[in-house]
Amino acid sequence: RFCDGPWHRYLIDLLLVSPLVLLPAIGAAFGLSREKKAQVFLFSFIALSYLFMANVKYSMNLRYANMWDMPLRFLAFSQMAVLSARFGRREKLALGLLIAVVCAVELRQYFLLCVQFPMYELVSEGLLRAMRILK
Repeated sequence: RFCDGPWHRYLIDLLLVSPLVLLPAIGAAFGLSREKKAQVFLFSFIALSYLFMANVKYSMNLRYANMWDMPLRFLAFSQMAVLSARFGRREKLALGLLIAVVCAVELRQYFLLCVQFPMYELVSEGLLRAMRILK
């Protein structure tokens, strides 16, 4: 309720705010290899900073996790590129459709969280109420 909780609170909050970014980014983490240096670097950055942030008591919320936005989106895009490669010659169309769906969902999430239910503190309770999971 007040920026404290278990170590997985950032994952829950990010899943509520950007589900179609977080899930492919997590999927990209399972496909890391030495050849994908950018993805390894970004995943390492997220993992190490997550380790530190999850251990700070009573002072962290999703605003501080905003520094993971670009790395998560890059990892999600790389995973979507891998998934769209399975469509052969329609790879670019599939990638474009995936990106359009992610953009539409992100715009809906923005409208819901920032216009309909604006919050000052992005804590789990407020996010769950905005998503109508809690009443």
